[in-house]
Amino acid sequence: MSIVTAEVVGIDKAFKPSRSKLGIPLNLGAVKIRLSSKSGGGSPRIERFAYPMFNFQQVPLVGEHIACVKGPSSMTNPGTMSTTYFYLGPINIHGNNHLNPMPGSMDVDKAGGGGLGLAQSVGATALGKFRYKPGANFKEKKDVLKLQPYEGDIILEGRNRQSIRLGSSMMGITTQYAKQPFYKGKQGAPITIISNGHKKQSGAAAVAKVGIGRLKKSFSTPTYGIEDPDTTDSILIMSSDSHKISMDLAKRNKQYGKGVEKLSVYLKPQIIASSDRIILNAKKDEILLVAKKDVKVVTKGWKTDMEEFFDTMLDFMEEVIKQNKELEKCYKELGSVAQNNATQIHPTGVGPSGPPTNAGSFIKSKTKATTGASKTKNIRTKITKLKDVIKKMKG
Repeated sequence: MSIVTAEVVGIDKAFKPSRSKLGIPLNLGAVKIRLSSKSGGGSPRIERFAYPMFNFQQVPLVGEHIACVKGPSSMTNPGTMSTTYFYLGPINIHGNNHLNPMPGSMDVDKAGGGGLGLAQSVGATALGKFRYKPGANFKEKKDVLKLQPYEGDIILEGRNRQSIRLGSSMMGITTQYAKQPFYKGKQGAPITIISNGHKKQSGAAAVAKVGIGRLKKSFSTPTYGIEDPDTTDSILIMSSDSHKISMDLAKRNKQYGKGVEKLSVYLKPQIIASSDRIILNAKKDEILLVAKKDVKVVTKGWKTDMEEFFDTMLDFMEEVIKQNKELEKCYKELGSVAQNNATQIHPTGVGPSGPPTNAGSFIKSKTKATTGASKTKNIRTKITKLKDVIKKMKG
């Protein structure tokens, strides 16, 4: 099985169900490619459609070159043998994961010469001939750098400052690396980092730069970028034993709760998620926060230990319920006193006296006492229910 290189000249049929000019259905992700039958100028150019070789999708951009292999097509049957091209992905011509164009290299000029020599020319006049657009929507950026690799790392990068790093910590001299990692740990301790929106950085991000719609050449030395939990838009870090993570938390406190080790000294496995906003949405079932020790909540004005908070709340409710019962007794005793005063008769020299002249005031006092006792009991009932709910929460 031979591998050939081809220039991508059309990608409009890659993004929706399409057919060729002959009405033949094309595989999803199909791109139009141009191949040369020879390496020299003046040789015939061949145009075909190429399909993704694997389930992993990376649709190349116009002007990029891709590695292709021939394989059986869907039209193949026992009576006929039909072949088609399958592509592996863009060739890293400029060492840039954002964009690697070399457009026009498979063209034939009016004199029958090939465009390959022209595209390889370092002359700005020659390269200025090409009006280049990588696609209908894609725009080249000058601030996308390749991610700094370390020995043994496996890194998957997108075109726009996002990545997955399957790496590990390392010991010894690290001066050979352009950028230093934000984590430290024992030799070979695995770490996985999913990051999106690395900090925009200059530094020869684009070896082939687009200027005013024309392809231009830049010969500055490219450099690496790095994911940084303090500056990356969104990042998920999964560490293992011994890793020390260097990052700033949203709120700087001397203490985030009783017994909480600072991030800079915690050396056990942990998962760290950081972004401007985090939403956990359980579409059908629950969100569970389960901790063997405690759950800490830190906000702008508060830091809370769940264990301490709920234990203190239960003690407080028990005391409130006791005082509430005493208050209800006081209301009832006050009502009884008011009732007695309202009906009290005193003996006199001419016979027993009549009811007090202010009996109405005593009756009102009794009514208020009865109402107060009832409200007090209702409040106690609600507090008791809340206390029972919190008790059930206790594991």
